[in-house]
Amino acid sequence: MPVEVILPKVDMDMETGSIEAWKVAEGDAVKQGDILFEIGTNKAVMEVEAPASGIIRNLVPASGEPIAVGTPVAWIFQEGEEAGEAAEPTAGAPGTSLAVGRVAPQEGPLPSSVTTPTPSPSPQGGGESGAPMNGRHAAPTADGIRATPLARRTARLNGIAIDAVTGSGPRGRITEKDVLAHLAQAESAAPAPVAARAPAETPAEGELVPFGPVRRIIASRLAESMRVAPHFYMTAQMDMSALQALLKRVGPRIEKAVGVKPSLTVLLARVVGGILPRHPMLNASVEGDAARLHAAVNIGIAMERDGDLVVPVLRGAEGKTLAELTRDFGRLREAVASRSIQPADMRGGTFTLSNLGMFGVDSFTAIINQPESAILAIGRTVEMPVGRNGEIVLRPMATFSLSSDHRIVDGVAAARFMADLREAIECPEVLI
Repeated sequence: MPVEVILPKVDMDMETGSIEAWKVAEGDAVKQGDILFEIGTNKAVMEVEAPASGIIRNLVPASGEPIAVGTPVAWIFQEGEEAGEAAEPTAGAPGTSLAVGRVAPQEGPLPSSVTTPTPSPSPQGGGESGAPMNGRHAAPTADGIRATPLARRTARLNGIAIDAVTGSGPRGRITEKDVLAHLAQAESAAPAPVAARAPAETPAEGELVPFGPVRRIIASRLAESMRVAPHFYMTAQMDMSALQALLKRVGPRIEKAVGVKPSLTVLLARVVGGILPRHPMLNASVEGDAARLHAAVNIGIAMERDGDLVVPVLRGAEGKTLAELTRDFGRLREAVASRSIQPADMRGGTFTLSNLGMFGVDSFTAIINQPESAILAIGRTVEMPVGRNGEIVLRPMATFSLSSDHRIVDGVAAARFMADLREAIECPEVLI
């Protein structure tokens, strides 16, 4: 029997998703486990595998438009099975199962005590052979015209009025073949087009590059953050001598223990995780007219992948050791690089770090990752002359810029956080 491929629920709070790209074409032979399509959620783009082997048909277009979870998006038929035009999936209503693959229900007589509803399209009935569906022929729709769904769709895509097509099916039903025949006849009767004069050359206006699925998510979320959250910014330069010395001393031991070399970003996540519990409004999120204060410190780490931004989350930064955070960071970084990152790995952040120092950036301000209340941007570390004990000395200095949501974070609260951050960075031993 044909197997229905539906839009799966890949995240707990997911209600809709979008088909961003098909990896197979209509009529392709697929094997169970093959990648069928990319699904876009509000957090990530993921690949969906085939639930069965066979021939895939009736693919919903990859339009990027929202589709309800559970909606049929394709069917997988076994060799020799007839697809039938009524198998065409629609993106209008969700199916009744949340599994990725589901066997299509068999048709058969219903008990006499049950009123038989008007049948919905299924791969077993309504094909070109004219076999009845559940013992009856397809009824005409509201416009009074008998036509299969695929015939209507083909007519619509080609700009043909369905009532202008002569049906050859049972009781005059219009099939896709009828629409294609009508189209071919109209094209053969049309006069040959007159060659148009080539337009005058116009200056090139540059290439228009459409947003990819991940970029659409980024654009939507960041624009929403700037719209709803009144950002304010606070910047300070901090001496990185102690952090550099600590990383040099404990780095080899941690790398040997967990197989991943600790980075400055992970060390800063440990430092921030240690002080955020003392600053609850910076480890909070806005919920309507209230602030949700989070007990755990889950730090999002901004990463780049193929030109797009992703923010996986280091969980429990307030209680984990540097070695544990280094191990977790290594797993997340590998998942991002291999495009296997899961939505759960990017959910539940309470604070975000964005480090662009490795690109030679001196300083920058970042947009808050909603619904969090703050994000910390880190620039490069560079030796600068500073005053120490009445003398001018060179010290490795980095610029830290805090962006805060003024709805729940006041200037004094942000300043106190920055003061504690400076103290922890200049004396990190107490937190490691």
